[in-house]
Amino acid sequence: MKKIALKYGLWMFVGFTLFFLIMHLLGFSRNYNLRVFNGVIHIGLIYMAIKEFHRQEGSNVANYMSGVAMGMYTSAFGVIGFTIFQLLYLIYDTEFMQAIKATMPIGEYLNPVTTSLFIFVEGIAISLIGSYIVTRIILMNAAKA
Repeated sequence: MKKIALKYGLWMFVGFTLFFLIMHLLGFSRNYNLRVFNGVIHIGLIYMAIKEFHRQEGSNVANYMSGVAMGMYTSAFGVIGFTIFQLLYLIYDTEFMQAIKATMPIGEYLNPVTTSLFIFVEGIAISLIGSYIVTRIILMNAAKA
């Protein structure tokens, strides 16, 4: 379980980071709606991790809790890694941090730590909901086969 979580969690971190850096270099990082694509990366890698876990464990995965745990464990590596990356990036790039403050309704309360905390909470929430849905889909498809 740890090996799968680490493998896909690191890919998740790399995916989030590369997507952010590419969008930033292209000048699109201030379009906050692009974080929907982070969801695609996130759910896609959760799916791959849970699918591989289910394939390895087989009939031992009889309930959805183990799949959700696998998805959360995988996401922990990716989300925490990306949160730390964003914290360091926002400390370094004060101009970008100021742009976030100017754009957001609660901008006056934001700093690199609170902004990174929002990224963390959003990532964990997506992990929980996405892991549950993905696990149910995988188990449903396995039951049909």
